[in-house]
Amino acid sequence: MRISRTRWRLNQRLEVIDWSLIHNCFIIDGDAAMYSHRFKRLICHLPLLLFFLLASLHAQPKSRRSDITIKQLGVVGNNAVRIKRDPASKRLYIVQNNGLIQRVNFGAGGSATFTTVYQPAQDSVNAPLGITFGPDGTMYLTGNDSTGIIGTALVVKGVPDTVGSENRTWSVIARTVGYRYGNIYNHRVNAIILNHTGDSLYVNSGAATDHGELHNGFREAGLTSCIWKLPTSGHDIVLQDNREWLRSNGYLFAEGIRNTFDFAYAGNGDLFGPENSDDRDDPEELNWLREGHHYGFPWRIGGDNTPQQYTPYDPHTDPLLSKNAWGGGNGLLYVTYSEDSTYPARPDSITFTEPIPNVGPDADKFRDTTTGAVKDASQLGITMTTFTPHLSVDGIVFDRDSILAGDLKGDAFVISFSNSSLITAMNDTSQNLMAIALTKNDTSYTARVTKLVTGFNSPLGIEMVGDTLYVVETGLQYSNNSPKLWQIVLPTSPATSVKEKQNVPVSFALAQNYPNPFNPATVISYQLAVNSFVSIKVYDELGREVARLVNGDQTAGNHSVRWNAANFSSGVYFYDLSAGNFHAVRKMVLMK
Repeated sequence: MRISRTRWRLNQRLEVIDWSLIHNCFIIDGDAAMYSHRFKRLICHLPLLLFFLLASLHAQPKSRRSDITIKQLGVVGNNAVRIKRDPASKRLYIVQNNGLIQRVNFGAGGSATFTTVYQPAQDSVNAPLGITFGPDGTMYLTGNDSTGIIGTALVVKGVPDTVGSENRTWSVIARTVGYRYGNIYNHRVNAIILNHTGDSLYVNSGAATDHGELHNGFREAGLTSCIWKLPTSGHDIVLQDNREWLRSNGYLFAEGIRNTFDFAYAGNGDLFGPENSDDRDDPEELNWLREGHHYGFPWRIGGDNTPQQYTPYDPHTDPLLSKNAWGGGNGLLYVTYSEDSTYPARPDSITFTEPIPNVGPDADKFRDTTTGAVKDASQLGITMTTFTPHLSVDGIVFDRDSILAGDLKGDAFVISFSNSSLITAMNDTSQNLMAIALTKNDTSYTARVTKLVTGFNSPLGIEMVGDTLYVVETGLQYSNNSPKLWQIVLPTSPATSVKEKQNVPVSFALAQNYPNPFNPATVISYQLAVNSFVSIKVYDELGREVARLVNGDQTAGNHSVRWNAANFSSGVYFYDLSAGNFHAVRKMVLMK
């Protein structure tokens, strides 16, 4: 199915991208008063913007530990939003929000180049924001299209023709009807992950508002501020903009989500997701995500009650509302926080699930609700739920196999995106990599948060392969015109290192296919002594290439690929492996 090629776009009156893809996404048509004042603020802050632009050219992440190494692999496209590994082919892919999916090619010197392998003409996703893979290499994407304040979302899958192949058959799992995804504070459909059994997908649909406020007569939609549950076997499901319809049809996983931009499983199988907070100085969240739970939005944000649900409410005297925020300031700038007698009543029948408390020592600054003073929770011997306001914690992965050393073993690793002045006002820094050690009790967790690497420039995507993290920056942030892909190698325990070395082959080899003769499928196994660009081709007796089974970078280790020859005639065939300087050919017999 082809959908409209309407792209993300800039508001013609401003022609600038908003400061945060995650919190505000892109500026679209809306209240003129907001844009008038926002334009004045832009002019006032122009020198600061130029400073950030120059600084971005020289940004260099720095480790706070001597046992962590950092390396720049390459400069990515300005629209980069995700990086994810295909477990079948072992390849890394970068998602560009302009519709491109790119393979990461690792060079001999440790640098990387990027090859576009999929475009909207193939997968029908014009503006992708989420990606995940199944164990067989099936690629799942989320994407969005919009016209004004009406949008649609799409969830598709691409099944590889053979294991490891980049030739895919694409189909639509689900699409939405047109719905009001938001005016200014919109988060779109983004994060996606498979469940444990592989028969369902969890898909985040961000909030249409900042904190449940009214925009042009509308607040949240039936499709927004929740996590969907979709069958992987679904075919062109049309999702209705009705919460009860989603619930009754089994398409609702969790509610009360503001914007869970990423998902990850811990080693014990529990699912977690970071949650962005609003323009007010409310903490950002880390949530243990479970089916049927409600996480409080819009009535609860970061463990705080949203003040607009109460009357009377005067935003001018709210100590947690900064004048630098879109919802703060003076006069007409109070456009999202106001006295609101029609704000929806908190449902008495629902018990909200609270965020995970952070015991420190990092990312635990908060603003006193009485005095407005910024305080450090762990220094006071208290916890907060969960992170310093405005960090924009947007990417998460886990050391699921517990291969890392010491205090990092089994930890979660998150990146924070924002470089807003709002985080500076909280006496904290963002654009970091943090380790989170989670401790589970009977019904909840506590988190110990430690900064590991500082100084990224708008990091937005993260993936973990063994002891190595890959972090991709985005140019959708106005201060970064040279977004990069970074490699961060974490320490492993001596036992882990020895075991891994024992499992890495010392030489290249190509095994005889099995079974042989075969009908109609066979498996070809091979081993790589070092990371290599691998090509496996199949030829007939006349020397004509009839199939290409592998064509891309692979890591050192043991690999296999399956060839289904159902559409080929009986006879003798040859399979040819090229990997670096290694080359080998073997014969196989198809007997029908």
